[in-house]
Amino acid sequence: MNNRKTAILVVDMLNDFVTGALKCERGAAIVPKTAKLLEAARKYGVKVVFCNDAHIKDIDHELKLWGEHAIVGTVGAQVIPELGACDKDYIVPKRRYSGFFHTDLDLLLTELGIENVIMTGLHTHMCVRHTAADAYCLGYNVLVAADATDAFTQEDYDGGISYLKTVYAAKIYTVDKLIDAFAADREL
Repeated sequence: MNNRKTAILVVDMLNDFVTGALKCERGAAIVPKTAKLLEAARKYGVKVVFCNDAHIKDIDHELKLWGEHAIVGTVGAQVIPELGACDKDYIVPKRRYSGFFHTDLDLLLTELGIENVIMTGLHTHMCVRHTAADAYCLGYNVLVAADATDAFTQEDYDGGISYLKTVYAAKIYTVDKLIDAFAADREL
């Protein structure tokens, strides 16, 4: 894993997912580890890309299933402050589960020279899974920060992690292991 060829994809760590309209009770637990990982990534030159739900009120298909959440221009659609989104980071708005579906995420990663994506955020069995699926199909190496991802339930989380490992050959690491690799700028 070369730091310059690696990006962290932070999926849906938004106010509405952590504390708001579509709150995941388990989401708050991954905030400290995610913040620690992003701080180290920025320090060691690993790109940080937020893949954020950004829905159009009364239009988007997902709203029919999940109700109103992460509406463009609302506080609920903003990255939680604890993650310290900054000018060095990239934000890719999405209107479906995958961060790649009808967005410019692949173009951005290609232009940045990215080969490896580290998945973080919510939910391992939905948005993280669908984003990882597209990453894999597009030829990226998929890694997962196990303690910086979660889901509504332990069963959803475990099922998501298992699926990512089995179907996309995703490598699963702890935040601390990833940070050690960043510091050494070496493969895991």
